[in-house]
Amino acid sequence: MLKHTINFLFSVALVAFPLKAMASDWQLDNDSSRLSFGSIKKTSVGESHYFPNLKGRVSAEGKAQVEIELSSVQTGIDIRDDRLKEHVFNVTSWPQATVSIDVDIASLTALKPGEMTTLEDVDTKVSIAGNSSDVTSSIVVTRLSPTRIMVQPDFVVMLDAEEFNLESGVEILRELAELSSVSTVVPVNYRFVFDRIE
Repeated sequence: MLKHTINFLFSVALVAFPLKAMASDWQLDNDSSRLSFGSIKKTSVGESHYFPNLKGRVSAEGKAQVEIELSSVQTGIDIRDDRLKEHVFNVTSWPQATVSIDVDIASLTALKPGEMTTLEDVDTKVSIAGNSSDVTSSIVVTRLSPTRIMVQPDFVVMLDAEEFNLESGVEILRELAELSSVSTVVPVNYRFVFDRIE
């Protein structure tokens, strides 16, 4: 009788563990995460930039949101950082950009540590300076440990500043820097690492 009881309790624990994982929220680990973007000026000169200050969460229902602190932008040139914040992002009025994704949390929590899965045609809402655009892309999710997952795009995501009404700010940057051209199309890459909240 005792043996049957122990086996039953063990089976319940095995079933309950993934249910508990599914019912938990996941919080972004800023130190392990990164959102970077590129810029192209004078037709063929490319540069890489990034935002070091991120925060985010995935709810138990699979609602994921990441907030990007726009004033933290790092381009390697202080005056360019200031111009981006003032003329493009307008951080005084819109200090943060957001990325919102609905994910199948059950499929993510079913992954074993070391396993990964690709989620196709994921709808992502990007909001910058009061304007939003929907982007559809594939994302790769890796289970790093029982309490840690990593989310990355399967391919580089291309955003156009015109979709967020930022082209006038980009033009101001071009004029201030006395450049022949600055592309409004921006390649974006990210690595979001989330820890399960116990």
